[in-house]
Amino acid sequence: MTPEIGHILLIMSTVLALFSALFHLVGISKHHLYLINWGSSFFNALFFTLLSALLSLIYCFVVDDFSVAYVANHSNSQLALGYKIAAVWGSHEGSMLFWVLAIALWGAIINWRQAGKLVGLDSADMRTDKAYFARLLAILALVILGFNLFLLFTSNPFARLLPNIPIEGRDLNPILQDIGLILHPPMLFLGYVGLTVCFAAALASLLGGALLHRHLEYLRPWVLLAWIFLTGGNAFGSWWAYNELGWGGWWFWDPVENASFIPWLVATALVHSLVLTRKTQGFALTTLFLCILAFSLSLLGSFLVRSGIVQSVHAFAADPTRGMSILCLLVLFVGAALLIFAIKAPALKREVSHNLLSKETLLLLGAIVLVVAAFSVLLGTFYPLLYELLGLGTLSVGAPYFNTMFVPLTFIAVILMGIAPLIAWKASTRKPLKVLALPSVAIVIIAALMTYQTQTDGALFLFLGCTSALFLLCSLGMSVCTKSQALTPPKPVKPSASKRAKLAMLVGHLGVAVTIIGATSVSFFEQEALLRMGPGQGKPLADYVLVYESTEPVETSSFRAIQANISIRDAKQDDLVLGYLNPQRQTFNSNGMEVSHAGIDHGFWRDLYVSMGLQLSDTEYLIRISYKPLATWIWLGALLMMLAGAIAAWPIKQPHRVAQTKALNVTNSPRETMSL
Repeated sequence: MTPEIGHILLIMSTVLALFSALFHLVGISKHHLYLINWGSSFFNALFFTLLSALLSLIYCFVVDDFSVAYVANHSNSQLALGYKIAAVWGSHEGSMLFWVLAIALWGAIINWRQAGKLVGLDSADMRTDKAYFARLLAILALVILGFNLFLLFTSNPFARLLPNIPIEGRDLNPILQDIGLILHPPMLFLGYVGLTVCFAAALASLLGGALLHRHLEYLRPWVLLAWIFLTGGNAFGSWWAYNELGWGGWWFWDPVENASFIPWLVATALVHSLVLTRKTQGFALTTLFLCILAFSLSLLGSFLVRSGIVQSVHAFAADPTRGMSILCLLVLFVGAALLIFAIKAPALKREVSHNLLSKETLLLLGAIVLVVAAFSVLLGTFYPLLYELLGLGTLSVGAPYFNTMFVPLTFIAVILMGIAPLIAWKASTRKPLKVLALPSVAIVIIAALMTYQTQTDGALFLFLGCTSALFLLCSLGMSVCTKSQALTPPKPVKPSASKRAKLAMLVGHLGVAVTIIGATSVSFFEQEALLRMGPGQGKPLADYVLVYESTEPVETSSFRAIQANISIRDAKQDDLVLGYLNPQRQTFNSNGMEVSHAGIDHGFWRDLYVSMGLQLSDTEYLIRISYKPLATWIWLGALLMMLAGAIAAWPIKQPHRVAQTKALNVTNSPRETMSL
C-alpha cells in the first residue's frame, strides 16, 4: 500500500505545482494579491506532498519491500540501515525525487521568509517585491512540474514488480557502500537546486524589467549556498573515489566528474560577478546571464549522467529514453530563458565607467577566465561523444588535454585572485603591482629552482603550480598585514560587513592555495611501487619501510574478504612500528562482485596508500604502495573554501532596516507598481 500512497502523492505534487504556477502567474497579470497568496499556499502543499512521497520511498527501503522495482534493484535485506536510506538517492529514480524535493524545500523556505523580507518597505516597494517573489516561485513550480512529469512517465520510483516479486534484492553496488554515498550526491543535488533558485531569480528580475539592489541581497545567500554545496559535493566525490575505488587517484577527469565540476566553475564566476554588481551597480546582465548559464550546465551534466552515453561508476542510468527526456527539458527551460534574456536584456544595459587597470576589471577578467575554463572542460568532455555520434569513429580525450587547457587558465585566475584583494574599488592597480613586483621575482626564482631540482615530466605544470600557490600566499600575507587596505585609500563601508567580506575572501583564497599545494605535491612528488608481496617481505618507500606481516580472512554480514596486514616501520629504526595498513580484496555475498578496498594511513603531511590486487601464488599478492605527500591538503582546501562561503552567507544582524529602492539598471515598469 505504501508504494501506491507514494505514487498518489507524486501525482498530487504535480497537480499542485501546476496550480501554484498558474495562480502565481495569473495573480501577477491580474494584479490580484488573493490569487498570489493561493499560489504560495499551493507551493507549501507541494513541498509537503513531495516530502511525504520521499518518506514513503524510504519506508519501502527500510522494510525491504522488494515488490517495488527500485528497491529490488538497489537494496538487499542484509544491507545496513544507513546504506538502505542512502540507496534512496543512490540511483536514478530516487535521486531525481530527492532533487525535486530539494527544489521544493528551497522554494518553501523562500516562500516562508519573504514576509520578513517585506518588513520595512513602503507600499509600492512591497508590491514590487511581492510580484518578484511570485514570479520566482512560479518559475520554480514550473521546473518542478517538468521534473515531476519526467518522473511519472519515465522514471517512476514507485513502479511495482507484480506479480513476480523477488525474494531478495540485487543489493546496492558495492562501490557505493561508503560514507561518500551518504554525503556526495545530496550535497551535489543541493548545489544544483541552489543554481535552480538563481535561475528562477534571474528570470524573475528579467520579467520584472529591473534588477533592484535589494533583490541582489535576496539572491546573494542562495548563490553562496549553491556554491558551498557544489564545492562540498565535488570535494566529497573526489575524497570518496580516492578512498573507495582503490586506484589511488583523487581526480580522473571522468566525464561524470566533469559534469559537476563545470557548473562549479561557472558558479564560482557567478559569486564574483555578484560581488562586482553589488559594489559597482553595474554588470547586472553578466550576473543574470551567469545564473542562467550555471543552471543550464547543471541540467546538461544531469543529461550526461543519466542518458547512458558515457560509462562510469558515477553514472546513475543507462536509458537513452530518459536521456532524451532530460534533453527536452533542457531545451525547453534554457531555450525559454535565453529568449527572455534576449528580449529583456537591451532594456537593462547600463554604461559602467572604471579604470582599465582596476579591481572591477580584474574581477570581470577572473569571471571570464573561469567561464572559459568551464567551456574548455565541456569541450573535452563532449567532443568525443559528438565525434562518435557523427559516425567519425572513436576518439579519446584524457588527462593530457585537460591539464594542458586547465592548468594555464587556473594559473591566470590565481594571479588575478592574488592582485584583486589588494586594490580598493574604483582604484588603479598600478601601486599594488609595483609593491608585488619584487616578491613576484623572488617567487618565480624559487618556483624555477624547485622545478629544476625535481627533474620530472610536466615541468611547466609544476612551475605554474608552485608559482601560483606561492604568489597567492604572498598576496594573502600582504592583505592580512595591510591595515584597512593600506595600499589604497579606505572606503566608507559598514565595518562589520567589510570585515566579514575580507575574512571570507582570505579564508576562501587560502583554501584555493592549500588545494593547489596538495594537488601539485601529489601529482609531482608521489612515490609509488607495484610489486609482488607476501608474508615477511618488505619495501622501503620514502622514510618508511612497509612490511607484509600476514594474510587473514575477514567476514561480515555483507561481504567476505582476504585482508593483508602490512606494518609501517621507520626507515631508520626498522624495529619501530608506526602503524598498520589493512588493504582487502572483498567479495560481496549478494552478487559475488569483487572489489579492492585500499588501506590508507592518513596524515597531515603525507598519506601512505596500499591497495591489494590479484593473488599471484598461494601466499603472494599484487600490491601497490604509494607515498602521497600533502594529499590531505586537497580536501582541507575545499573545507576552507566551504567555510569561506559560510562566513560570507551568514546573516549580519542589523538594528533597523532601510529600504533600498534604487534599481541597478532601469526603473520598475508601470505594471509592477500597480496595485496587486
